[in-house]
Amino acid sequence: MPELFVRGRRIGHESNPADFDVTKTVILFVHGTGGDRDDWRSQLDDLSVPGSVIAMELPGHGISDPPGETTVSAYAEWVKGFVETLGLKRVVLVGCSLGSAITQWIAFGHKPWLFGVGLIGSGARLRVHPFILEGLIKEPSKTLQTLADYCLSNSSPDLLRNTIREKYGKSDPMTIHGDLSACDKFDVMNRLQEICVPTLVVVGAEDALTPVKYSKYLSEKIKPSSLVTIPGAGHLVMMEKPDEFNAAIQEFVDSLEKSV
Repeated sequence: MPELFVRGRRIGHESNPADFDVTKTVILFVHGTGGDRDDWRSQLDDLSVPGSVIAMELPGHGISDPPGETTVSAYAEWVKGFVETLGLKRVVLVGCSLGSAITQWIAFGHKPWLFGVGLIGSGARLRVHPFILEGLIKEPSKTLQTLADYCLSNSSPDLLRNTIREKYGKSDPMTIHGDLSACDKFDVMNRLQEICVPTLVVVGAEDALTPVKYSKYLSEKIKPSSLVTIPGAGHLVMMEKPDEFNAAIQEFVDSLEKSV
């Protein structure tokens, strides 16, 4: 796709297919802390929907213009601007971690284009341990590697583990700090009943950052919703178990299409 500018800033993105009908259902993926479009590579390659599969990059991530943000609400404005700039009419918005917080925030607004949501490695509250936030300032390299290891299950293959370590090693510590600060301030425990669109909650059974109990809480409070727990996966379930993850997403979107 050609370059896209939102509010005067370039926002990185990729879609498959590149040429799509904005009136048809689109899956829009929003990455988490320190992520980019490649977090959704398997989804871009393998999922099939009437419109297109799109992965966008938040400000300060991938090829999107910096800086990043420090609140979920500010990031949500960029995602809404992205959707409105493209003129999308029916969006299944799927976010992981920080992206899931952004997705929840947008769902509170009852946007007419929002067809469904997916909350991946998520929670209604996303507290971050102070040693991580402090470490990004005092010992950024060491802390980034620690954070990378927390993202994956113990059984994750070495190739993926090294890929995530390398990605975090190249990241700007202050952008990561901003992302995690946004997560740390996020608390919508008392607002989940405001989400009225169909919701899919997916979590890795070995997620150390947002444990399964967080996703169970979301699924209990959001109606209608369904919960899928994927064995052998950690926080980045879409990268660790792409086949199982894609099957859950495909089934969810197909069910939404049948309701149209």
